[in-house]
Amino acid sequence: MPAKPPVFGHKKPAQRLGGSTHLRDHSNAYRRLCARILALEPLCRYCRHNGRITPARVVDHVVALALGGSNDGGNLAPACAPCNDAKGRVEARFVRCGHDVRDIMADQELADWIKRGRLRPDG
Repeated sequence: MPAKPPVFGHKKPAQRLGGSTHLRDHSNAYRRLCARILALEPLCRYCRHNGRITPARVVDHVVALALGGSNDGGNLAPACAPCNDAKGRVEARFVRCGHDVRDIMADQELADWIKRGRLRPDG
């Protein structure tokens, strides 16, 4: 007999927050696309928008997969880990509050992150 009985209706945090692991692309083509994005734009797009120079270490989904984004190159932006984490917290808060994913631009903080991610600093 298990030490702790199962709790029915309890979901893991990733499921409760609209986690997107099942949406992630783990193919070699996607990895090459991410590597190409980091090679072409080696600085964090979010930091550059704010006038800071920070090396990008990850490729961020501008519109998160859990919020209806896609894995195509137009939805990917180079980011530093602090920006990626901060944006992820804003997205998690948005999902936790139960907002409709069609209204992502109605949340001012999330809309600001998305606008900064879409704008290329050099053009």
